[in-house]
Amino acid sequence: MSLPSTTTSGMEHRAAPIEPRLALLLIVVFLAVYLPFDWLTFIHTRPSLNITPWNPPAGLYLALLLIVGGRAVPAVAVALLAGDVVVRGFPASPAALVGSNAVILIGYTVTALVLRRHGILDAGFGRVRDMAVLLGATFVSAAVVAVGVVGVLGADGALPRAELPILAFQYWLGDVIGIAVVAPAVLLAVTRPALPRLSFQAAVQGLALITAVAAVFLPIGSGQFNLFYILFLPLVWVAVSHGLAGAVTATVVLQGGLIAGLRLSGLPLDAIIYHQTLMLALAITALFLGALVSERRQAEASLRDHQNQLAMIARLAVTGEMASALAHELNQPLLAAISYARAAQRLLDRPDTPPRAHELIDKAVGQAERAGEVIRGLRTFLRNAPPDLTPVPAAAIVHEALALARADATYNAVNLRTELTEPLPVVLADRVQIEQILLNLIHNSVESVTAADGTRREVIVRVGASPPEGVLFQVEDNGPGVAPDMVDRLYSPFATTKPAGMGLGLPICRSITEAHRGRLWLDTTFTTGARFCLWLPAAVSTAGDLS
Repeated sequence: MSLPSTTTSGMEHRAAPIEPRLALLLIVVFLAVYLPFDWLTFIHTRPSLNITPWNPPAGLYLALLLIVGGRAVPAVAVALLAGDVVVRGFPASPAALVGSNAVILIGYTVTALVLRRHGILDAGFGRVRDMAVLLGATFVSAAVVAVGVVGVLGADGALPRAELPILAFQYWLGDVIGIAVVAPAVLLAVTRPALPRLSFQAAVQGLALITAVAAVFLPIGSGQFNLFYILFLPLVWVAVSHGLAGAVTATVVLQGGLIAGLRLSGLPLDAIIYHQTLMLALAITALFLGALVSERRQAEASLRDHQNQLAMIARLAVTGEMASALAHELNQPLLAAISYARAAQRLLDRPDTPPRAHELIDKAVGQAERAGEVIRGLRTFLRNAPPDLTPVPAAAIVHEALALARADATYNAVNLRTELTEPLPVVLADRVQIEQILLNLIHNSVESVTAADGTRREVIVRVGASPPEGVLFQVEDNGPGVAPDMVDRLYSPFATTKPAGMGLGLPICRSITEAHRGRLWLDTTFTTGARFCLWLPAAVSTAGDLS
């Protein structure tokens, strides 16, 4: 359920528009859980208005507005009114309830839309700045909403005028801490869904959180709650160990435990407000510390990736120089071999020479010339020069690649089968390069099937026309498939599972394919084989694009 995001220049992040189906699902889930959540967390019933030092539902609807945007406004309006009617029993006049809910809806909707529209908040919390913006906006918007709601209810006579300032602070505190604890948890659950990693350290940290909450309520000294500040110790430990996700989880656990303990202790409202103020400071500290740790880890990971890319580029440069030098050195003996073979042909040009000798010499010359073409193509590729495109029948490419691959398949006892769907169009391609791609794919499949050591060894090459105006080549085998950890690295240079492999075959094949305006991809992989696909545009289509 993760949300796609695009990265702009520098460190700016913007959340991409959420898909309509996902938005609808989130709205439905919100409506389903809001009333039970509101009923479970409403802790102060005098007056029976939503003026409480603990208001986590505010975190729910602000998070929904941040993720979904304006489409969530009707659902939030319905949820607010339903909460007042069902949970609090219609505690004020209809006009006052509608007016107070309108203040809440407008205040938090404007806040969410401003954050979304200006890209101020990255919903995935990739930076400390994101957390600062969220909390800062929460402090300001909650203050505006608190004054507006208390003012509307006071004007209606539902609240005593003398208590309006303290009630406004109480409302502000409840919304701020409710949003600070719940909204980050909801945003992370939607934008960065991940299963928690169970470990011995996590279990010990969970036990430490529970023990710290229990210790807070021990009657030590002149009164209770003298040990409140020990909550910082496990919270800091979790935040440093697990980053923002750990800090958010630990904050939810501590806040839930604290509220449960306060309610069971039967303390007066003033005591709850006092300790909620301390909890707000604790939550803010944990959230900033967790965001800082996560940002630091992301920066370190980005630096490692950058260093790996630089190292890979350096290795590619060295490989390119080696290949270019190797091509130059091999070209001379190949030309000499061709010359000797031609001379042998002339010597064998006698009436008593067996015809088979001419055939073998012709094949030797042909393969030597082909090796020269491959080397010239490799040098062209390493110079980033465009391929030499000419109209070539797709069937001819397939037949030549199969002729070269059949000996390897026969030697490894692999059944090489072909399925051609005629008629096949003509492609505009460098014939040798495309043949090399097919040969590489077939060779990889033969190696995979051979390594599997199964009773049925088979490689199937399927070729057919593929709309719009293209040809689709498929190479499928019944080997062990591609390992899951290799799927995302198939086309990365030097990524290989072969003991003697360099990991350059598929990257070069994809580069050649892209130079032909085609596509090369792993269509599917399974425990009984894999299927690679190569799509090339037909000559007519390509020529039209180039004109």
